[in-house]
Amino acid sequence: MLEVERNRLQTEHFTLGILKSKEDFCCKEVEYFDCDNDDLNEFFRKDAFDHKQELLAETYYFQPREATEEGIFFPVALISFLNDAIVIEKKERKGAKRIFYNYLRKYVPHEKRGYPSFPAVKIGRLGVQKKYQRMDLGTSLLNMTKDLFLTNNRTGCRFITVDAYRNDITISFYQKNGFQFLWDKDKDDDSRIMFFDLKRHEKQQNAGQSIRGPL
Repeated sequence: MLEVERNRLQTEHFTLGILKSKEDFCCKEVEYFDCDNDDLNEFFRKDAFDHKQELLAETYYFQPREATEEGIFFPVALISFLNDAIVIEKKERKGAKRIFYNYLRKYVPHEKRGYPSFPAVKIGRLGVQKKYQRMDLGTSLLNMTKDLFLTNNRTGCRFITVDAYRNDITISFYQKNGFQFLWDKDKDDDSRIMFFDLKRHEKQQNAGQSIRGPL
């Protein structure tokens, strides 16, 4: 059962909540957070609070529910979010972004698919503690992220986007969790833009399908 508060979700197994104060960001659990990626570590340890202060991104912690109930801060993963939009100009519909437009034609009502942009939230950074990797925690975190932006959201938000590192492990992780490539233009870049349709998640929820993955 999903328990909901503003900026906090809780399932039978996990809690997803927002880091609020400078003390939250400066605690030893964040200072020594290690997801085995120097770029991600540096962001969470040094830059995440400044991004919050400048209204550029919000960072959330993900931890076992048992830790929450015992009043312990024990983040096994950290994730940051920022606002985004998928912009698609008319000339791109049969050109660079034809992959995305074909998706819109299939899943978005005719009167809406002609919009020049679609509201989204972007996963700016996502890191799982090194010792807890390859335990499907990332999948559980993404499922709770999908729930977060379908629950008590203040604005319209149709898609989740991410600039995924272009390596087999990262790309396959997002594909396994329903993300698709936005276009082919970045196929040789260091990262690839991927998107997930929250309407799909909502329909699965309404149909009572199991969408949470391994817990």
